[in-house]
Amino acid sequence: MVKAINLDENLLKRAISIFKGKTGTEVVSLALLELIERHEQKDLYDLFDSGDEFISDDYDYKALRGGGLNDFS
Repeated sequence: MVKAINLDENLLKRAISIFKGKTGTEVVSLALLELIERHEQKDLYDLFDSGDEFISDDYDYKALRGGGLNDFS
């Protein structure tokens, strides 16, 4: 799909210098992908920050892990 968009030329140059060997089109595609991935991650953070209990109060990760520092002596 061909779209004409106005981009900040300095930002595009900086991005191209970071992603050596990438064209302007590839850099814009990477930026869009990163934006989408960050948005989807934010949705996951919101899910865990919703106040719902995902871990039971009696969950003991140390017991499941087995042993402690004293076991290495």
